Amino acid sequence: MLNLQDVYNRKRVLVITGTTGFDSLIQAIDENRELENAYDIVLQIGEGTYKPKHKTYFEFDNQLKQKISEYDFFITHAGAGTIFMLLEYGKRVLVVPNTDRADKHQIELAQYVGSSHLCAVCPDVASIAEHIENINFTTSGLHSYEKKEFSAAREILNYIYES
Repeated sequence: MLNLQDVYNRKRVLVITGTTGFDSLIQAIDENRELENAYDIVLQIGEGTYKPKHKTYFEFDNQLKQKISEYDFFITHAGAGTIFMLLEYGKRVLVVPNTDRADKHQIELAQYVGSSHLCAVCPDVASIAEHIENINFTTSGLHSYEKKEFSAAREILNYIYES
């Protein structure tokens, strides 16, 4: 049983699935009750069909960027927009590719951010509880992300007008 001090010491984790949802991830986290001892987990479920029974959840939040500072860690699908938004804010991120999707681009993006040491990666939903239990360790020492603006306009114009 948790005492009041344990509740205050729990790390806040936000799980982000994007617009399409990621039911297998949400269900795996929701059904693991042991995680609640150390983490206060909030789930963003998007258009997913699984409705959590044990953890706080919401479908969408247009003010999400303003609330990012409220969380210690983020678990997200391997959506480029979500990952790079969190990295631009300097957040600690655990990426889980949604292999339920027909296309496999999330696997490739997860491999890229993992091999670049920008994010920790959990390759499959089956091991998510273990990865959450180790999230403090696996997300420490990651490289900081520096956004590079795309500024090839001059080169593109030169190419167009010189061709």
